[in-house]
Amino acid sequence: MEYIKTQAEGLELSRVGLGTWAIGGANWGETNVDEAIRTIHKAVDMGITVIDTAPIYGCGHSEEVVGKALSDGGRRNKVVLATKCGLSWDENGNAYRDCRPETIRKEVELSLKRLKTDHIDVYQIHWADIKVPFAETAGTMQELVNEGKIRAIGVSNMSNAQMDEWRKTAPIHTLQPSYNILENKLFEDQIPYCLENDINVIAYSSLCRGLLSGKYYVGMKFREGDMRNEDDPKFQGENFKNHIAAVDALKEYAEQFGKSVSELAVRWVLDKGVSCALWGARTPEQLDNIPGVMGWSLTKEQCQEMEDIVAKHVPVQVGKEFLTPPYRED
Repeated sequence: MEYIKTQAEGLELSRVGLGTWAIGGANWGETNVDEAIRTIHKAVDMGITVIDTAPIYGCGHSEEVVGKALSDGGRRNKVVLATKCGLSWDENGNAYRDCRPETIRKEVELSLKRLKTDHIDVYQIHWADIKVPFAETAGTMQELVNEGKIRAIGVSNMSNAQMDEWRKTAPIHTLQPSYNILENKLFEDQIPYCLENDINVIAYSSLCRGLLSGKYYVGMKFREGDMRNEDDPKFQGENFKNHIAAVDALKEYAEQFGKSVSELAVRWVLDKGVSCALWGARTPEQLDNIPGVMGWSLTKEQCQEMEDIVAKHVPVQVGKEFLTPPYRED
């Protein structure tokens, strides 16, 4: 495993982290808890230090599973535990943004309880809430650092202008954007900004919701309750065919390195300036290719060749607006 230091004292990130959205069950179909716990155990035992979760992943379920897994065998002190705040949900489980100071303070206590810990290593604003002045939200996060409840401040899905506004009040230690070879235009401006301002990037969707695992095919169906069956445009109609064609072409490109397409795709993410690429998994077997990401690198020219391959098959970037949570009604 490769590791990278952060500007937050004492925090070191593994270059690949475990993403636990699917473990929460919501939007991904039912998850087997025992298998999920074995997955978390395997991740930690193989040297992964970053475990990323959020309250909205299954309305607290993912955090509870992570907390249970890390309380076994003293694994909690081996990881950089990252979770989020700023997304609340209604009685039907529908998410909405809420970054009011009183909400954040309520959320952090609930997360600490679910995670069975006395502090959170990286606490991240899940989505910007423009209904609340950034000075109020950022100030609350800094207070939590001062109180020892969190160690580092993170934000997710923020623009450079929003980060500029935030940093007038409090530091940003990490940014978590969506970033993968199939959708590399979505947050491409944030990577240079973070490199310039010493902000570590923890990228989610590095495998593009499994597309870059290389195991998908045109016409396949996902388990009941999985958003990819109907909601995600990348998995529908011609878009899906185009994305599968791009992945197949990347598979051929990966052969020259003796790598799988997932190993190649995540190495691309790291070599584009990302500190830690999140690898979503809910079974131990889904972690098997992670060692193949380590110990080698792509040149700038090879990264560009991969981007050119994708552009031949996916000329138009398909956004993720369907997952953008609304603002609360008040």
